[in-house]
Amino acid sequence: MNITEDDSVIEEVLNGNVNAFGLIVKKYQRPIFNLMLRVVGSEDKAADLAQETFIRAYEKLDLFRPGNKFFSWLYAIGMNLARDSIRKKKIFYVLDEDRDAGLSDRVDEKKVNPYEERIEMVHLHFALKQLPLKEKEAIILRFREGLSMKEISVALEISVSGAKMRVHRGLKKLRDLLSEEER
Repeated sequence: MNITEDDSVIEEVLNGNVNAFGLIVKKYQRPIFNLMLRVVGSEDKAADLAQETFIRAYEKLDLFRPGNKFFSWLYAIGMNLARDSIRKKKIFYVLDEDRDAGLSDRVDEKKVNPYEERIEMVHLHFALKQLPLKEKEAIILRFREGLSMKEISVALEISVSGAKMRVHRGLKKLRDLLSEEER
C-alpha cells in the first residue's frame, strides 16, 4: 500500500493529534470552498458548507481507507452536503466565470489571442451552466480537478463505468451546445 502524506496526517489525527487535522483543512479548504461556491453561488453559504464538509470529514475520519485518494473522499462528503442544500433550498448549480477561469490556464497564450480565448471561455461557461448537475460534476472533476475515472467514481459514489459514461455524455452535450452557439 502506498502511504501518502494525507494518510500520515490522518493517522496522526486518529492517534490523538487533533491539531494535525488543521493541515488537511489548510490543504483542501480552497478547492472545497470553490466547489461549494460553484454549487450554491453564495459565498456565505459556500463557507458554511465547506466548514460542514470538514466537520463531517473529521467525525468520519475513521471510515477513510488509507491508500485511497483523500480528496475524492472529502469531495464526496462535500457534494452530498451540497446536494442536500440544493434539495432543501432549491438552489441552482452555478459556475462563476472568474473563479473557473483556471479551466483555461493551460492554454498557450502565444497560440491564442487572449480576447478570443476569453470569448471561448464565456461560451464554455454558458454551455457548462446548461448541463445537468451529474454531468457537470463529472466534467469539473475530470478537467478542472484532474481526477482519474476511478477517483471520480469514488467522489460521486458511482462505478468507474458510470463515471466514464457521465464524462462522455457531458462532453457530448458540451460539444452539441457549443456547436449550436456557433450557428
